[in-house]
Amino acid sequence: MPEFPVMTTSLVVVACVFIFIGAPMAMALGLSAVAIVFYFEPVQNAQIVPRLLSEASTSFVLLAVPLFILAGNLMSRGTVGRNLIDFTTSIVGWMPGGLGAVNIVGSMLFGGISGSSLADTATFGSILVPRMVDDGYPKDYAGAVTLTSSTLSVVIPPSLLLVLAAATTEQSVGRALAGGLAPGVLLTAMLLVPNHVICKRHNYGTHIPFSRANVWDRFKSCWTAVVAPLIVLGSIFSGFVTPTEGAAFAVLYVLFIDFVVFRKLSLRDLWNSLRDAGVLTAAILFIATSSAVANWIVAFEHIPDFMAAILMNLPGGKYGFLAVVVLMLIFVGMVVDATPATLIFTPLFLPIAMKIGVDPTHFLVLVVVALALGLTTPPYGVCLFSISTVCNIPMEKLVRESLPFYVFMTITLVLVTFIPEISLAAPNLLGL
Repeated sequence: MPEFPVMTTSLVVVACVFIFIGAPMAMALGLSAVAIVFYFEPVQNAQIVPRLLSEASTSFVLLAVPLFILAGNLMSRGTVGRNLIDFTTSIVGWMPGGLGAVNIVGSMLFGGISGSSLADTATFGSILVPRMVDDGYPKDYAGAVTLTSSTLSVVIPPSLLLVLAAATTEQSVGRALAGGLAPGVLLTAMLLVPNHVICKRHNYGTHIPFSRANVWDRFKSCWTAVVAPLIVLGSIFSGFVTPTEGAAFAVLYVLFIDFVVFRKLSLRDLWNSLRDAGVLTAAILFIATSSAVANWIVAFEHIPDFMAAILMNLPGGKYGFLAVVVLMLIFVGMVVDATPATLIFTPLFLPIAMKIGVDPTHFLVLVVVALALGLTTPPYGVCLFSISTVCNIPMEKLVRESLPFYVFMTITLVLVTFIPEISLAAPNLLGL
């Protein structure tokens, strides 16, 4: 019989105490983990702690995170985000609920550069929600569409969550990013369904006649924004650049277009973008280093092996395991932010998933899709708070209007979970 996991149990208890008294998740986890290591001394002089902290914060792959955050911040202040909205309007604006469709498809294209749902909510919440309200959409509904479509930015590559999930589990970041391509497109199509039905039933918005001439005119005026996702993702998937180099290229591209060519970015905009990216990056790295020590404690006491012995015997084999994990992640996503949840639970469950025959890329993608749902749900949905603040809409109204979209997001999650080919098609096709 395995020994009682005293360090892991103590870690959970102490962390819960910190959280109960109001400490942030990263601080609660980090302080608890370091205190447990120093108290129990599983290795001589607790020398493992500084090494873990250093390794978790100096990964070259993780350098992509602040760069993509910076690219998203610059896009939200410059012309790229607005031009993507204008071009998308010319393509899907003719549909019932045209601006709602623009919101959804535009989020997919925006996510192809930024990888950040918060950048998406800031851009589309400030630009497109007022435009939808002027076009006859209820403000609550416009906010709900913006809220739920923001999840596309963390599923469509270059997703920050996929970068973090792959980096912390030593998986191929390029293959993980490619794995999010088809699920992101599927999620886009799924979100278009309730928008179409609801807008047609309530006659929301006006129709914009489709015109190939209009599409061409918009492309000529917005091509710098339209080709940006193609250039960034194409360079990464072709192997021409690494994901980190692709992130740096995204920053340089947006700076060149909006700071040099169109001169729509001021020095103040650049400073604010750098400041905001620095603050968010510091928070993410703090979470990464905190979770690294906690995950080492869990691995030291062989918790994954203990959990594997239980989960591998679930009814339904690996599909029963995936169902249980997804349900757990949905609950976790409702109470914990997606970033720490990714860093904590992906290293815990991935070894078990691989032991029972689940492809690691498939597993990373379904984890991110499951946690993306939590970004929009109460009580702790970061995007829910963001849209409520940016658009001045009560959260309970946002949640009520989002219910039909939650249903189709859940359907997407089920399909991604139990049909691995959805996640593996693009990586296999690209030879990653």
